[in-house]
Amino acid sequence: MIRSILQWSSLSLLALAGCSSEEPGVSLDFGLVHQASAGSQTGMPRTVTGPNGDIVLTRAWVTVGAVEIFACPATAWRRALELLSPIGVAHAHTEGSPTKIGVPHVDDLAHADSQVMDAGTLKPPADSYCDATVTLDPADDDAEGLPSPDMSGYTVWVEGTATPAGGGAAQAFVLQSEADIDQRVPFVSNTGSSSPVVLKEPGAARSARVVLAYDQWFTGVDPLRDGAADALVQAIADTLRVQVQSP
Repeated sequence: MIRSILQWSSLSLLALAGCSSEEPGVSLDFGLVHQASAGSQTGMPRTVTGPNGDIVLTRAWVTVGAVEIFACPATAWRRALELLSPIGVAHAHTEGSPTKIGVPHVDDLAHADSQVMDAGTLKPPADSYCDATVTLDPADDDAEGLPSPDMSGYTVWVEGTATPAGGGAAQAFVLQSEADIDQRVPFVSNTGSSSPVVLKEPGAARSARVVLAYDQWFTGVDPLRDGAADALVQAIADTLRVQVQSP
């Protein structure tokens, strides 16, 4: 009898141990990079196109304050499941959740195109993810890649020269902005097509990059006009991409 009880107890403990083991979770690694739409440049100065011709950039920093990913819209069956059992479907899009990177990173345009800065790894709930909110906001003293304490408190700091609207000699400019913007950006492939990230199988791991398309920043922004600094932050947000890397 005692031997039977001991055998039963051992089997029960083994069963409990098996139930308590965890399957490997999913992950999405993020990087931050700047890249021209066509061609590439290295170091400084860099030449981009503005409303009045070429603009020469001599220094440029941009702060990406946060990246938060969002699951694809619920399918009809999932919406029905949520209505029937709202507790059974988890949502984890809150501050400090596994779906959000909140550490600010400062991109320095002096680095070569396609040089990737590691922005962190998310471990979200298993699901398919279609887009992200990328936040541009002021750097703090602990921001990754902070070039100097002077950049703390700024979202954008860009210096260079540009030709005035009426022509004449190029004039120097310094653009500094503390503006903050949350920009919803869909996931795309290397070719620009929609590319949802499927993270459903245990251990699934993918990577994506927040891409700053610096050659498009000044298409509609004259750096010599009033309000150009805040307009530049908006232009940077409007030209953001979140590019999913091939498995």
